[in-house]
Amino acid sequence: MLRNNIAIAPFILFVFLWGCEKPFDPKLKGSDARKYVINGGVYAGDSLQRLTISQTSAISNPEYLPVSLCQVIITDDRGNSFTMTDVGNGNYQANIDQAYLIPGTAFKVEINTPDGSRLESDYDTLLPVSTIEAVYYEIEVHEGNNPDDLTPGVQFFLDMQGSSNDSRNYRWSVFETYEYHSMYAREWYYDGEVHHIVPPDSSTMYCWRTVKIAEIFTLTTSNLNENAIVSYPLHFVSNRSVRMEYGYSLLVKQYALSNAAYIYWDQMRQNSLQGGSLYETQPLAIKGNMHHLSTTDQEVLGFFGASQVVSRRIFLTNPGLNLDYNSFCSPTILRKGVREIDSRYFPAFLMGDAMTYYPVWLNDECVDCTLMGGVTVKPDFWPY
Repeated sequence: MLRNNIAIAPFILFVFLWGCEKPFDPKLKGSDARKYVINGGVYAGDSLQRLTISQTSAISNPEYLPVSLCQVIITDDRGNSFTMTDVGNGNYQANIDQAYLIPGTAFKVEINTPDGSRLESDYDTLLPVSTIEAVYYEIEVHEGNNPDDLTPGVQFFLDMQGSSNDSRNYRWSVFETYEYHSMYAREWYYDGEVHHIVPPDSSTMYCWRTVKIAEIFTLTTSNLNENAIVSYPLHFVSNRSVRMEYGYSLLVKQYALSNAAYIYWDQMRQNSLQGGSLYETQPLAIKGNMHHLSTTDQEVLGFFGASQVVSRRIFLTNPGLNLDYNSFCSPTILRKGVREIDSRYFPAFLMGDAMTYYPVWLNDECVDCTLMGGVTVKPDFWPY
């Protein structure tokens, strides 16, 4: 009898552990599954004012759900109003003359959605922002989850010097632009027959990609004697990336925040460090300044703010890193010749020189840099 009990015990333990690891699947009400999400504001210094309107998605199928055909009006506390234009995919824009965007003016947004919902923000006051003194970098080695996993890279920093009249609360948006190349020009290809492109087509060899860094950066100097920041750490770019190979640019935008806006964005920052939230677009627990006027018990996520904005850009090449990254180009040797290539992959590009091709199949990433998310048009600000 004791033997039977011993044999059964591991099975009971397995069932118990399996039950403990069952994923949490909250049962949400229909009203919780779809909430409006508003992101945007009025920023003195930007040529266009932008707003996005979307809805939260199901936890089991996270996706971006844009809301189009809304009526969106920005008003200030001095009686002026500005209508935003629907430019598609949940994006709205307005061109507001900078003469209206002066410190001390408060702004709010009013939104009427196609389903009859009326959404409105609180007023947020546009505050003066100090200048960015410097953006710079240092070569550092960062430790991964494993203490033995040491990664060299470039750590960016920011210095800021403000006056007593400037805002004490700050947020930074960071955008990176980098140049990268495909390894080969398009010269030989097979589509049932072998063709030679003369001269070789290098139009998709050189690309530039601009990406907004997802990390949220906030800081307040309200508890400091001086309205100044030295060596504030921005993001880190490891040597395990192509981004530092041919040229890299970092654009930093600095926003002055009201107390309400700072609390919102700093909570967003803390939430992102903890690994996200129940909802795909915004954390559930963080309350912004948006309200649902049609249904007072329906929460609206997001924050509509106002701020002056200043920016500073830095360029660097060859920062002294020993780069160690995997290429997207993975040539395949054709042991039986080009007839190994299935027609669904036509045109299939081949390695070769001016005289002949070789039985080596180049995957599309070898000859087309746009497949990695970039464009072939050099940015106007690119110095190289």
